[in-house]
Amino acid sequence: MKNEKFASRLGLILAAAAGSVGLGNIWKFPYMVGANGGAAFLLVYIVCVIIFGLPLMMTEFMIGKTSEGSIHSAYQRLSNSKRWQWIPALTFISTTFITGLYLVIVGWCIGYFCMSITGSINQVVDAATAETVFQSFSTSLWKVITCTVVAIGLSIVILWAGVNKGIERLCKILMPILFALLLILVVRVAFLDGAGRGYAFLFKPDWKCLTPKVILGALGQCFYSLSIGMGALITYGAYMAKDTKVSRVAAQVVGLDTLAAIIAGCAIFPAVFAFNFCPEQGPKLVFNVIPLVFGQMPAGQVFSLLFFALLIIAAVTSSASLFEVLVAALMDATSHWKRPISRHKGLVICGLACFGVALACALSGGAFDWIDRLTSTCTLPIIALGTTLFVGWFVVDKQLEFKPFTRFLIRYFIPLIILLIFFNGIGVL
Repeated sequence: MKNEKFASRLGLILAAAAGSVGLGNIWKFPYMVGANGGAAFLLVYIVCVIIFGLPLMMTEFMIGKTSEGSIHSAYQRLSNSKRWQWIPALTFISTTFITGLYLVIVGWCIGYFCMSITGSINQVVDAATAETVFQSFSTSLWKVITCTVVAIGLSIVILWAGVNKGIERLCKILMPILFALLLILVVRVAFLDGAGRGYAFLFKPDWKCLTPKVILGALGQCFYSLSIGMGALITYGAYMAKDTKVSRVAAQVVGLDTLAAIIAGCAIFPAVFAFNFCPEQGPKLVFNVIPLVFGQMPAGQVFSLLFFALLIIAAVTSSASLFEVLVAALMDATSHWKRPISRHKGLVICGLACFGVALACALSGGAFDWIDRLTSTCTLPIIALGTTLFVGWFVVDKQLEFKPFTRFLIRYFIPLIILLIFFNGIGVL
């Protein structure tokens, strides 16, 4: 771990942002906005990111930077105790599940990109056809497995060369491309008749939609959008230079992440409303609605290619950051062995483990929904709660430097909010 460092602050910011922006913003954020009333959810989400997500991101970055360890050793190094090892153990298991889940979605993106190339996706003419196409693809085992293997291969290629030559170098290339593609789509949909209704949905709040459920949903979205509780921020924190200012890096990553979410909304909702589609499509919003939208546009095939290329870039950078968490933990855990696991062996081992999870999700829609619900409502909040208690009450005054207000948030406010998210997720509230 000590030999792995980002060569520049820009590389660190882009790599962390790439892991956060990914599917949490391009895939999940739009359907969460669509299902929760639009602008009211967006405004609440921005507030939640500032007072909830930013301190949590700083906390995880600080754990990694101070300990210079992966999730396996970071907590033990800071506390000199093994009683907190349940957090890295749960993080490793949870992140393996999330990575497998992500790989299935990356596979869907690759599949739809291929269908965009052939033009078959542009034959979607109504909602029923869109649903049929999605069901046909997602239930075709050989197609899903092939696309998932490609997704794993892309993630491994990014990480094979290590931090500097792999993650950092490619994120410096891929992140600007991602934002450029998003902006191209934003400009294109802005000229559609009726696009104004999409902007009104996204930016004009209907306060009647502001319910406790919407607020808790916005808080929960912070976990996926900012990669909180997945170990990526701790791992990247360990790769920081010693003179890196954590608060500044965290603020810049959060800023890029939120900007990407808003731009994604501007690329999707004007098109959705221009063609009179319902924004409340849930997780299938991108795969059901977008092909319909592009199918009715001039040069729709070109923009369909652009959109799914964008989605693949976002998805692969997310899955790569999660793979790095698992690989770094394996390398760290076996560093004292006579023959420790190398990066390349670790990538193969983690690739096989995550493929097993992905295969289960591909074989069963129930497994997909169960893993999604388990991680988003249980494991991520529990990990975040354990981390805030660990930092807020056991090491914050000894080794980690936080301003008084941030310390107050970490000790009192954020644990309370996490408990509310958890109880809401399991149906108690």
